[in-house]
This record gives sequence, C-alpha cells and structure tokens, in this order.
Amino acid sequence: MRQPDTAALARGIPGLLHTSGVPGLSMAVVQSGRVIWARAFGTVNDSAKTPLDTRTIFEAASLSKPVFAYIVLRLAGRGEFELDRPLSEMLEYPRLAHDGRYQRITARMVLSHGSGLPNWGGEQLTLGFDPGTAYGYSGEGFVFLQKVLERVAGSSLEALARRELFEPLGMTRSSFVWQERFGGNAAYAKDWLWNVAPVNRYVDANAAYTLLTTAPDYARFVAAVLTGRGLLPIMWQEFLTPVRETSPGIHIGLGIRVESGPAGRTFYHSGNNGRRFTSYMTGNVEKGVGLVYFASATDGTALVEALASPVLGEKHPARHRAGFDRHDDPRLLAIKSVERAAVERGADAARARLRSIGANPATRPTFDATLELGAFLARRGLAPLSIEVLEQAVADAPDSARAHLALGRALESAGNLQSAIEAYWRAQTRETGTGDAQRQIQWAEERLAARAQPVAVSRRTLESYVGQYHSWAVTLRDGRLYY
Repeated sequence: MRQPDTAALARGIPGLLHTSGVPGLSMAVVQSGRVIWARAFGTVNDSAKTPLDTRTIFEAASLSKPVFAYIVLRLAGRGEFELDRPLSEMLEYPRLAHDGRYQRITARMVLSHGSGLPNWGGEQLTLGFDPGTAYGYSGEGFVFLQKVLERVAGSSLEALARRELFEPLGMTRSSFVWQERFGGNAAYAKDWLWNVAPVNRYVDANAAYTLLTTAPDYARFVAAVLTGRGLLPIMWQEFLTPVRETSPGIHIGLGIRVESGPAGRTFYHSGNNGRRFTSYMTGNVEKGVGLVYFASATDGTALVEALASPVLGEKHPARHRAGFDRHDDPRLLAIKSVERAAVERGADAARARLRSIGANPATRPTFDATLELGAFLARRGLAPLSIEVLEQAVADAPDSARAHLALGRALESAGNLQSAIEAYWRAQTRETGTGDAQRQIQWAEERLAARAQPVAVSRRTLESYVGQYHSWAVTLRDGRLYY
C-alpha cells in the first residue's frame, strides 16, 4: 500500500502558504485507524507572528455537520432515536408551523440535505421544495434536528458530543462552545476583506458550524469514519451510503459527501465560516487513508489538491477535488494582486493593477470574479473604484441581474441610494424569482425614509445588536453597525 508522503507535505506547505496568502494552517494525516502525522505551519495572528502549533484551536465551520451526524447515528444505533420518524412528532417547531409540509421532515432528510429548508433564514422559514424530493444544502435543517435530538435525549448538544464522541475518541481539545482553556492558543483568521479577527467564542452550540477543534483531534474523528469505530456496522453503512446526487458523480450520504471511483469509495466535507476560517476533510475507505486541515483564511480550500495529492496520490484522484479553486490558478493570483494593491496602496494602485491583469487573457478576471472584486472594493471603502468595476460588468453583461444587483450595492455603499434603487429595479426585471432585488429595494427605500427623518439611537441600544448571528457577526464601529 502506498504510504502518504508526509515529508513532501512538510517541505511544500510553507511555499503554499506564501503563494496563497494563507497566514496559518494545521493538518493531520490518518492511516490504518490512527493519526500518523500532524503539523502546524504559519502564525496564529499576522501581526503577533506567534507560531501555530498542533494544539491551536480553529473553527471547524461546516465540518461540524459530519460530527453531528455521527452523534445522531450513535443514538439511532442504540434505538434511542429514529431516522425516519417525522421530527414534528417529537418537537413542534414554531418557525415552520405555517407550512404543513414540515411535518414530513425526518432526520434522514435533514442529514442528506433533502428537508427543503434554506441554508439560513429568519424567524419564519420557507421550504424551497417538498421534503424528501430534492437536494438543498441547509444549515437550518441541522438546527431543527439538533433541537429535536436534545429534546429526545434530554441533553445538550455539547453534553452529547462529549459523551458520544469527544471522550471515546480522545478529542480533548474539541467543543461546540467556547472553553476558557482554549484562550491561550486559538487561531485568528484573515477574512475575505483582509481583516484579521479571532476565533468566535461561541456561547450557544450549533450543530451546523460551531465546532471548535484542532487538526489532530478532528483527525481522530476521520479515523473513526474510515473504520466505523463507535458505530454499529449498519449505521456506518448508512453514514456513507449515497442518498442524493449533489453534482455529477457526487452524492450526499448522512451528513457527509461521498463518491465512488477507480480508487474506491471516498468521503469528504469542506467548511467556510462567513468567509473567514476554511477547512477540508477526506478519506478513502479502501486505502484506509485520510486527512484534515484547517486554514486561517477565506480561500484555504484552494489548497485541497496540493495537500490531498501527497496523501492520497495523484492516480485516479477523487472527482470532487477538481471542483475547488487551485492556489496557483493565474486568475486567482491576479485577483489577489489587485486586492493586495487596494489594501496596501489604495485605489489608484488597484486600478492600475486591474488594467494590467485585464490586458492578459491568462489573467483577465472572469465575470464572477469581477463581481466579487467589486464587492470587495466597496466593503474596503473604495466605492468609486467598485462602481467603475461594476459599471463595466453591467456594460459587458447588460442582461445579468447579478451585475445590476452588485452595482446597486456598490452605489448604496457610496451613499447614492436613489441610483442604487434604480439599479435594483433593473435587476428585478431580469432576475428569476430569487427576490434578492426586491429585498434590496425595500431596504434602500427604508434607508431613504430614515435619512429624511433621522432618529438618534443611543450607543447602548446599538451595542445590544452586536453579536454572532449564525456564521455572520454584527460589529459596532464609529457609531455604526456593520454586518
């Protein structure tokens, strides 16, 4: 059996971090049911330059979901929870009470992302399709199932995780809520706007995204998935059996993505918490080999192929790996150079760099990348340049609702509400039922009305809104709330 080339990883990762701009990364490799290698690279915080180590805490983001699924399957294996019983029979859910279809939702549907629930929503949730009939990635489904599980088990998610997973597997630095003992060694992340912020200190556990952990700890879980440790054979089979196709050749099992190919059965999952921390785990059941890594930057999943190849091999790579950006993609590097120019030297430097990469077909930004860049520039306080970029995007794709919507947001960030509303109206005439433009129109019109009749809000009231809302945060700066 081919051995994972951990020496190549150790040699190559520092260069990967330099090229990609990722400040820090922690990784572990599993083989034959145990962790055989774990290393950390880079720094905890760009400014402090404190080295990461393998005990550094990261946000696991959506890598929380397979862990939660494992807990559910543990209880189901003992007959303490039913995968196919409607959740509403165990707990009424007021956020869905207006739609009788929710009474069909089961744990199996939630774990395979077939509940019909949105990824995230407000106080009242809307089903996007009849439960069990399609695929739709949903964090809200996991929240619903978590509440039901806690009711049935009579324990909090944190207590269940400790009993069913953390303690049996020796995951001593893992929790779904912040622990004070993590405070001395927790990572900071560089977000999509190049701002640096610490790990979220979650107070409330959320099965979809609040797991805090280390690479060696999570690797112990990967080893359990590879071997079925802790699960009845029938539950291990359920875990990794395809339920719904999510893209050609790739399916979702129960809380984890699966695919089969020439190299055998592969499972994987990735995570991204609000464009901050990113993560990835995978394993090949036949080879008995797997890995996990956590990156302290929004684009850490661009390292998937570079980090998976030395572990799992380049012959017959799993299909899903091609779906991630590559850290050495010329267009990705070119966009990063524009962002760096904007952050370090301002709008004129960014404009000049954008002209340069646009003149080269190999680095010319794609339409999607242009919209993302426009949003980045607006959020960095460079609204005039953002508007220039997005006006050109509208000129290039006049029938694109997304282009008009992005331009409207840039105009709104510049304080030009009336022009923003006009852009939103143009987007509304072109979009196909998403409702995004209508919501932006409503919010912009409310801002116009508030501007006409301003209301003084005390700092104490503003501070009451500061906090974590799902995977996003509301902060207060200079007397204003930012989301």
